[in-house]
Amino acid sequence: MPWTILLLAAGSLAIPRPSIRLVPPHPSNQEDPIHIACMAPGNFLGANFTLYRGGQVVQILQAHGDQRGVTFNLNGSSSEASGEPFHCQYGVLGELSQPQLSDLSEPVNVSFPVPTWILVLSLSLAGAVFLLAGLVAVVLVVRRVKLKNLQKKRHVLR
Repeated sequence: MPWTILLLAAGSLAIPRPSIRLVPPHPSNQEDPIHIACMAPGNFLGANFTLYRGGQVVQILQAHGDQRGVTFNLNGSSSEASGEPFHCQYGVLGELSQPQLSDLSEPVNVSFPVPTWILVLSLSLAGAVFLLAGLVAVVLVVRRVKLKNLQKKRHVLR
């Protein structure tokens, strides 16, 4: 049964939210393109899809008449609001040719792996801190032992 008939039968009932997911290849840095698929459930073919980030419209696409979803292709420079999740929404014509919008999808976050040099630097700094703490501990122990030996010598000389 086509979605238009379903919507006529459902009247003003809300249409279900779409699903959203990152499509490989996943970005490895902020310059890489981002691919996000948004799919309407059931038989909602040829719907209009809107991608949001941080409440702002990023891109609008229409699915082909025989497809339930679209893939948004974003270049790395358009993803400047890092940290903000993406959401998508779709719209169809409902009863009496009135547009109906779905609820927003669940959020999807785009994260970038930590560059190797940052990991190496962090581990090096952590290693230096542990080495320094170890050296301070050794110096304190040696000093304490020397102090005890000195006190023993003074006690014996009396």
